[in-house]
Amino acid sequence: MSSKSDYAPLPTADPDGESTTAEPVYKGYFDEYGQPVIDRRRMTIEPPSTSWARVAMGTLLSLLTMALMASLLAIWIDGEERPHGGYKLFIKVENQRKLTALTFFPPNLSIAGPTNSEAEHILLTAPSCSSLRDTLEHYTSVAHLAGTEADRLQAEWTRDRFIEAGLTDTQIVEYWPLLNYPKYRRVAIVEPEELRFEAKLREDIAEDDETSKEQDATPTFHGYSASGNVTAPLVYVNYGHLSDFEHLTSLGVNLTGTIALVRYGGVFRGLKVRAAERFGCLGVLIYSDPADDGPLNKPGNHDRNHSYPSGPWRSPSSVQRGSVQFLSVAPGDPLTPGWAATKDANRIPVEEATNLPSIPSLPISWEDAEPLLRALGGQGVSAPEGWSGGLEVGYFTGPSLALVNLVNDVESEVKPIWNVVAKIEGREEPDRVVILGNHRDAWVFGAVDPSSGSTALVEVAHSLGALLKKDWRPRRTIILASWDAEEYGLVGSTEWVEDNASWLREQAVTYINVDTAVSGRHFVVEASPSLALLLFNVTRLVEDPHTGQSVYDAWRATPPEGPHRVNAAMEYGGKNDEPNVGQLGAGSDYVPFLDFVGVSSLSMAFRGEYGVYHSNYDSFHWMEKFGDPDFSYHKAITQIWSLIAFRLSNDPILPFSPTRYASDLSTFVDDLVHSAPPNNGTPHQALELQQLRKAIADLHDSSLDLENDMEKIRKRLPKRERNGKNGKHGRHNSAKLERRLRKLNDRLAKFERGFIDPLGLEGRPWYKHVVFAPGLWAGYKAQTFPGIAEKIAEENWDEVADVERRVAGFVREAGRWMDGGC
Repeated sequence: MSSKSDYAPLPTADPDGESTTAEPVYKGYFDEYGQPVIDRRRMTIEPPSTSWARVAMGTLLSLLTMALMASLLAIWIDGEERPHGGYKLFIKVENQRKLTALTFFPPNLSIAGPTNSEAEHILLTAPSCSSLRDTLEHYTSVAHLAGTEADRLQAEWTRDRFIEAGLTDTQIVEYWPLLNYPKYRRVAIVEPEELRFEAKLREDIAEDDETSKEQDATPTFHGYSASGNVTAPLVYVNYGHLSDFEHLTSLGVNLTGTIALVRYGGVFRGLKVRAAERFGCLGVLIYSDPADDGPLNKPGNHDRNHSYPSGPWRSPSSVQRGSVQFLSVAPGDPLTPGWAATKDANRIPVEEATNLPSIPSLPISWEDAEPLLRALGGQGVSAPEGWSGGLEVGYFTGPSLALVNLVNDVESEVKPIWNVVAKIEGREEPDRVVILGNHRDAWVFGAVDPSSGSTALVEVAHSLGALLKKDWRPRRTIILASWDAEEYGLVGSTEWVEDNASWLREQAVTYINVDTAVSGRHFVVEASPSLALLLFNVTRLVEDPHTGQSVYDAWRATPPEGPHRVNAAMEYGGKNDEPNVGQLGAGSDYVPFLDFVGVSSLSMAFRGEYGVYHSNYDSFHWMEKFGDPDFSYHKAITQIWSLIAFRLSNDPILPFSPTRYASDLSTFVDDLVHSAPPNNGTPHQALELQQLRKAIADLHDSSLDLENDMEKIRKRLPKRERNGKNGKHGRHNSAKLERRLRKLNDRLAKFERGFIDPLGLEGRPWYKHVVFAPGLWAGYKAQTFPGIAEKIAEENWDEVADVERRVAGFVREAGRWMDGGC
């Protein structure tokens, strides 16, 4: 190679006709008259006009040049590999005093990877039902509660499967949160003597379910519950919603100094404990009623309406474990709110944590709850309408004459958990990242929750690995994450997001979550509105195993059946006959991405008749018998997940719909007004929300401009790339077009950041998204425009206007992101 002095910049023109400067050119490529040696059109030697002697000399030199052409080509290669696998080559063009830069592909460096349609075909055909079955069998072979040795071994096994699939850049990332484990538990009626009862607090062995024989694999307890030993009268408070406690006090029932007996459902369990604290209770018992996730009054196939193991529903001794952290106040490690729980992190004292209960609680079965309800018979008020469950007892409020002893002795400690994080680096935009995640830890064996999702994630890794073996690389970086300690309160994902918040704000495109991937055949999604059309397009490509239609058509045609997890958006029917896309609340690991840093997110699953949630019976046997016997829905969720990841990481223009988002915001405002409490029959002036409506109208205008710009740039793409389906993976866009794509995609991916209020929501500053948050007293369920909604519920009209003004400002900020002004 020559020294720098032998090179000189020369002017050239980009595809848009603008004058620019080419890369430095080797001066020796010109003859002494400044004429090019090669005629590019004919690829022949064209000696410059000169004397006959020079013509003869030129002919001789031409013959020598032809003989050395291969060597010259090797010299002309500038040695810099292009992102798509070729090399840059400079060729002199006749009658021009500049060089044209071309991309040269030697025979073994042709355009890399399959076409997009070929790649999607691979992603549809790669998943294997037998492989999925084997993976689930491994995950469910042992109880793997967060922070245990079994949990660590599962993390290492997951890491090895990612690497085996070809995702060699995989690591285990460790955090150190507060966790608790049970030492001793008791629930007993201690007096009067004739009512004495000792709850067994243990699940029975189920016929043909081998893992159910491990009855003490994880004792029945509540994550993050407080230790305590209390003896007190009992009160029955329905589902334990704040309004249930308020209703009892309105009836004159004294709750102070009692133990609250409430049933699962209706509201997140931690908020049942929070409400009981607020009303002076000393402890809480939460039981599963047969009318909720038991076999009573269930629609559909009556042959299946039986308790496990005869049917899919909860059985008399079955217990729902779970966390009682105040999730709607803040998720994650309670001692490091807002920053990562690294080993040497600063920690607040436990008593300063705002999201931990101070009174003890325990989960119990309906078998253990029935004697307690009988002890309430005839005491207090007969249960109001809608408060009676499915047990053959009279439901009375109490307080009881009987005294109940509740003991919950737990050991709390700061200890390690293990996230597994794999990365496939993008070619063109390695600093733009699409993240796929599922949590791995389980209360016991966790066939549905979460191992059906963990199984699908491993299979997604193998599907992407199949593409990698065909020289494919995504345009943008893909991260696969297996989170730990989600069951305690989204801990692993929250700590990772807090640890990486600065680069996530800059680089994250979207987060795709799958938790309880398969418990049935009904597709359910909660998502940022901008991702709805992507979901529709992808689900049209995947076959629904039960109907033979596309998942999209089955999703659109059939409403969900039966009870599901509380966080499911169960409303049926979307816009213009579209399937329903619910709003994101606080049910899984998307929370820190959406609510803390403003990354567009979605969470999806196939749901069905699932009555063994968080019990010993959420097992491989239950899945093979009732959930997904042939693992075809595991395959379907893998296909959907892979295709969504492929399009988000591969399409030149991100497949987002900003106008959909703006349109949905208008609907959310209308819903907010309609849900307001009555004000003597006359709507309050503050409910007009004119500032917010104007900001949303402006956002809609910005979204139209953004989609117009999307179409303009789409038309400038080479034909093979316009629809994202038919072209080769390798891309050859001009530098200027790539810059325009970059700016456009940042506007699409980052406008959600505009909804992030750095100060957070009032009273719970960890939650920063002004459009979406979990309901303060609902937990899993989403509340749109939460700051305004809470002031409306309080009928604090002056503060409604103040909060509206602030929220409207962040909606305008999102519009500035759409306009490219941020």
